[in-house]
Amino acid sequence: MLLCLCYPDQQMGIPRLLLVFLLSFQLFDYNGVEGTRDLLEREDLELENQLKLMNKPAVKTIKVYIYRSIASFFNYRVKRRIYDCVDFYKQPAFDHPLLKNHSFHFEMKPTSLPKRKRNQVSFEDEKPVHIGLIGGGCPVGTVPIRRVTKEDLIRERNASEVMSFANDQTLRAHYAVVRTRGGQNKFNGAGATLSLHNPRVSGRQYSAARVKLINGADSIEVGWRVDPTLYGDSKTRGFIRLDAGQSHCFNARCPAFVLVRSDIPLDLVYPQISFPGKAVYEVQLYIDRDLANGNWWLLMGHDNTQVGFWPKRIFTGLAEMASYAVWGGEVFGPPGTPTPGLGNGAFPKFDTHNDSYFTNVEVIDGGGRNIDAYNTESFADDYNKYEVFDIGHSSLRHLVLYGGPPSG
Repeated sequence: MLLCLCYPDQQMGIPRLLLVFLLSFQLFDYNGVEGTRDLLEREDLELENQLKLMNKPAVKTIKVYIYRSIASFFNYRVKRRIYDCVDFYKQPAFDHPLLKNHSFHFEMKPTSLPKRKRNQVSFEDEKPVHIGLIGGGCPVGTVPIRRVTKEDLIRERNASEVMSFANDQTLRAHYAVVRTRGGQNKFNGAGATLSLHNPRVSGRQYSAARVKLINGADSIEVGWRVDPTLYGDSKTRGFIRLDAGQSHCFNARCPAFVLVRSDIPLDLVYPQISFPGKAVYEVQLYIDRDLANGNWWLLMGHDNTQVGFWPKRIFTGLAEMASYAVWGGEVFGPPGTPTPGLGNGAFPKFDTHNDSYFTNVEVIDGGGRNIDAYNTESFADDYNKYEVFDIGHSSLRHLVLYGGPPSG
């Protein structure tokens, strides 16, 4: 604030008045810098406190190097990720207030999952990918949790500020999905086999493919995602997301999901990616409800590896069966920027050697039976930019093709 001292005495003159002005400006400038410095110090201390809460004590650390291939015979190191092997009982899930007095243990398995075929139908040339940490992962009794850095928190905070204007229609994500129709649906699970792709994204853009289950305000989803804001790189990574009560978050960022595997992190990098007309890689992802206790289990890979679960007690709507299931892609670009490609970044050509797809699209019905998804509909919020085709039942079981090029 600038304070001007004005006197009726004309002998004050210009030099004296100018001196008062300069001294006042300097005082304002000094206080402004000091205030900014204090604010930055408080924010830095807040970030440090968050890191102490989020990064649990490690029994062992695993360093994973992310490589960018620039020739078939040469790779160079570009990033390093650290996974902390955290004692099962100290993992972030148990910070949830409803899980404080749990009776879970690291050798837990589902009590009664619906029966699922181990060898789902796949295309002739499609290949499964490796989904675990190389070298065997963490010691028995621990789980791999990615170490959070200060840069991670700053990056995510900036993204949250942009997305806080949720009512602005220019900020909405775009979708091309197949979903179950409304009605008296009751599902004990859903899943599919997803082709893996790496659409080009930058800044706060993201592109994802996922399977999602919904009941009321509760939803859980699993899939692959290219998201520099979330991960700090443009690799194709696995992800899970939870929306329940006050929890709206990815992976292990907020408490809820109980990880039981010592060798599979929730945000793993998929090392093999599909290239149109060449190799096609895929991963099977399913969410199944334990029929005995209502916990929702994540299953990955062709052998249906049981990765972990969302406990029933954290939900309201999904404390019971799901009422909707969704399969498809999602993209986002901030206002004034293009949106990235969806799926493989191209419109479907009805050729699984080129297209991005979901196959083995299925649900677990109210009776616990593993069946092809039924009574479904296709939806894209902008058919000029994105396409989705529900091929339906065939010799390859239920097939969905989707995709779209970058805009702008």
